[in-house]
Amino acid sequence: MGQISSVLTELIINLPPEKCGFLVIMKDLLQKKERLIERLGVYLECRDQLAPLAARIVATLILTGKQGVTFDELVANLGASKSTISTHLNNLQHTGRVTYFTKAGDRKKYFIKSLDYLVRYLDKMIENWDREKKLHVEMVNYKQEITDHSDATDEVILDLAFHKKYLTFLEQAISSMKDIRRDHTNEANND
Repeated sequence: MGQISSVLTELIINLPPEKCGFLVIMKDLLQKKERLIERLGVYLECRDQLAPLAARIVATLILTGKQGVTFDELVANLGASKSTISTHLNNLQHTGRVTYFTKAGDRKKYFIKSLDYLVRYLDKMIENWDREKKLHVEMVNYKQEITDHSDATDEVILDLAFHKKYLTFLEQAISSMKDIRRDHTNEANND
């Protein structure tokens, strides 16, 4: 991305002021994208235990969307060697995080994030929250039994209130995530 940003800077310097407004906006957007790729890359690196460059490739694909990114664009924008980009792309494809498409009459591959991987990620998130919810239900039931068979202290009552509120949160989160998953799957099927 740095190379594109520097090319835009050169264009802006050499254009009359009335013609460089759009280029200034584009340069600003590209700089924001560069910073966001770095931040998202660090997040993905930690969350998914990805190598730094692999995380930045995924971040680039997320921010680029359905139009895809070519191999050459990744090399130019991420400032890594062809062999390193190739190694990480192959690994990301092998793990199902990244896929590609081609365009008629164009020999290039356009890499995009895998829709299947996102669905699997959402399923895993729902599964984890559901498991956590079941555990909290057991804790509430246990604490309720203790409360029913003894003098309930304010501490036990407050603790029960927390668990009940947390269960409500988990139920809402699970329901919302299922809606997102359903909408995403329907949208992907319509493309």
